[in-house]
Amino acid sequence: MVAKFITNKEIARMLREVSAAYEVKGENRFKVIAYENAATSVEHATSELKDLWEEGKLDTVPGLGKSIQAHLEELFTTGKVKHFDELKKELPSGMFEILGLPGIGPKNAYKLAKALKIKNVKDLEEKAKSDKIQKIPGFGPKSQEEIIASIAQSKSRSGRVVLPFAFETAQRVLNYLRTIKECERAEPLGSLRRMVATIGDIDIAVASEKADKVISHFTKFRETSKVLDAGGRKSSILLTNGLQVDLLVSPTKAFGALLQHFTGSKNHNIHLREIALKKGMSVSDYGIKFKNKLHEFETEEAFYHFLDMDYIDPELREDTGEIEAAQNKTLPKVVKLEDINGDIHLHSSYQIEPSHDLGKDGFEEIIKKAKILGYKYIGLSDHSPGYSTHTKDQIIKLIEKRTVKIDQLKSSNKDLGILNLLEIDILTNGQLSVPEEGLKMLDGAIAGIHSSHNQDKKTMTKRMMVAILSPYVQVISHPTGRLLEQRESYEVDWKQIFEACHKTNTILEINAWPNRLDLPDTLVREAIKNKVKLIINSDSHQVDQMDNMKFGVAVARRGWAKKDDIANTLSWVEFRKLFNV
Repeated sequence: MVAKFITNKEIARMLREVSAAYEVKGENRFKVIAYENAATSVEHATSELKDLWEEGKLDTVPGLGKSIQAHLEELFTTGKVKHFDELKKELPSGMFEILGLPGIGPKNAYKLAKALKIKNVKDLEEKAKSDKIQKIPGFGPKSQEEIIASIAQSKSRSGRVVLPFAFETAQRVLNYLRTIKECERAEPLGSLRRMVATIGDIDIAVASEKADKVISHFTKFRETSKVLDAGGRKSSILLTNGLQVDLLVSPTKAFGALLQHFTGSKNHNIHLREIALKKGMSVSDYGIKFKNKLHEFETEEAFYHFLDMDYIDPELREDTGEIEAAQNKTLPKVVKLEDINGDIHLHSSYQIEPSHDLGKDGFEEIIKKAKILGYKYIGLSDHSPGYSTHTKDQIIKLIEKRTVKIDQLKSSNKDLGILNLLEIDILTNGQLSVPEEGLKMLDGAIAGIHSSHNQDKKTMTKRMMVAILSPYVQVISHPTGRLLEQRESYEVDWKQIFEACHKTNTILEINAWPNRLDLPDTLVREAIKNKVKLIINSDSHQVDQMDNMKFGVAVARRGWAKKDDIANTLSWVEFRKLFNV
């Protein structure tokens, strides 16, 4: 018997619930972390695990040990996991319903569910607003207020998915559509084509003279769970991963106009329409009508040129000055993926007893992947040793041992620049997690905030300033701390941060990790205006994730970043001057 299709989202939630159950029961910490890491890995997988299992490739997903793989095989075969059910049966079911709320961990979820017999989020909200939570030992008025705020934050989530997940899904659909000769061209539309950080539905356009053949083919896509609509020149399907894909088919001669119209953004198109009207024209997804004649456009370039302006890259189409720049021929030549010469935020499996998660692959595998990507340099930047679990001397010895290993790699890889870096924590008390003696052994450091994200603006600014002013820190990682659809950015004084970065030549990172994409595009643009240097890194924890660089580049492009604004477009000779080498 084979169970019904279960999505990665459902699997990730199940694994998180198991991790929470283990934590509440006081199980081994490594087991708790293993299931949490497995859940994160499943969320970021670009293929459905059920499909990988059927293909015998479940072991290609990082973080899935033999035990978890065996449980998943049982899940895919029977539709349930007996061990998981028994584990959760002993705990109040309500704790798992409120686990996803920001700031509510397993132990507090358990306490709340048990003490107040809470069944769901609505139940929790009612108890909080009737002042019952503050009466529970270990909680108080402030905790109660934070829970109410957490519920409000949860309600405000958009239900959208992060760009990389939508992008990879769309690529599979596009590649499938392109397998038939009737499909002359296939492109994404809407927020996906503009590479917005989060995406709702996936929209796709196909150029073809045979819409019926294209639509018939489209509805047979193997990941389709339901055909929502099919007819004429439009079709919609629901995928097994929960995403809806809408298809539009256009004759090739008018494809450019359709592509432009449905790429958006809404504000960009409204502005274009106003300009056209002043010229006595009207624009639509069919073309531009002028003097009672409809002008059709096979390409977007021809469409924009007809309106007397330069072609505008999709990432810039937000009506934030790009139209005026296109008219004045002053659009920036934004950075491209091919401009990137290196990636310096890379986590390995080297056991430095880190404060956070290890990577999956060794130094050698990272170096091999970097060479395949054509990089001129990399930075090996594991999380620093756990500050709370090591003495100062232990931290220094661990860094010293790792430095010897990296020095050997530098000697044996003369064709690739290698930086000995660490990603160090900016602690709650404002200190850095590595003592000065340890920092001096490195070629440089990336510093980031990984805890206590809810401190006030003044405190968070002060914490970040400690790293910016440190002579040993060259880069600030994921500067806003946001996790898309999970956690809001913390507040800092960006004017002060930008001024300090410019003065100290500290680089702000555009982190390409799927649910970070941080610095956000709006702050990228502000940073550039303030003459702050930026760097795009993958923050990868396995070599395949180094391919996420393209999403960081997309953020940079949306922020109008040119090649010269991005530090890792420099040659190795110039780039190394930014560090202690």
